[in-house]
Amino acid sequence: MSFGPDLSFPKELKIRKTSQYEDIFGKSKKLRGEYFDILHIPNSLGYSRIGLIAGKKKVPSAVGRNRFKRVLREVFRNNKPLFGSLDIVFIANRGSESLSYSQATREIEESVRSILSC
Repeated sequence: MSFGPDLSFPKELKIRKTSQYEDIFGKSKKLRGEYFDILHIPNSLGYSRIGLIAGKKKVPSAVGRNRFKRVLREVFRNNKPLFGSLDIVFIANRGSESLSYSQATREIEESVRSILSC
């Protein structure tokens, strides 16, 4: 019996602690996008981790902040191999509450390819 790719999203793939965020903010490189900014640093874990930040000033509605996070988590979960071994933090920009899954996928794929090509 053959199973498809692993589409789970365990705790190990999330950046959760303040110290982890501080490390990324202190050492990362930044890419600016239309809907979100990306902070990234390589890690030695062998898999990528994701952090999401959606502030009230950029995305005023709680529904919009939650939708932004849900969409990006889903893109990350479905495209884990694309990210390699990076710690990535996505920071919401104004207008990101209207972000669709296809827009997020396109912007993330372009950004990650440019990160990995450097």
